[in-house]
Amino acid sequence: MTELKPADAIAQHWTDHLPAGLKPYAQLSRLDRPIGWQLLLLPCLMGLAAARTGYGFFAIDLQFAFAFFIGAVAMRGAGCTYNDILDADIDAKVERTKLRPRPPAR
Repeated sequence: MTELKPADAIAQHWTDHLPAGLKPYAQLSRLDRPIGWQLLLLPCLMGLAAARTGYGFFAIDLQFAFAFFIGAVAMRGAGCTYNDILDADIDAKVERTKLRPRPPAR
């Protein structure tokens, strides 16, 4: 049986291998479309690099970079979920977004 995916989803992605109970949450937070969290992470890493100009990097900077990564992924997921809550009526009518999982009703 072929699984229906949203029209803007990548054909094959690591989220396809998640257990069935976790897939809707991964799709809801758009983990299969990484450009959003990458665009949030980039200024964080650039700021870290600018702060260390002239001093060099320290071991703590890896922890900062990891925290920035977790924060970028979490904020992207939260933003997408909030948008889906507000636009549920509109998303259901749009071809590209009608197969997205729906967050719980308010």
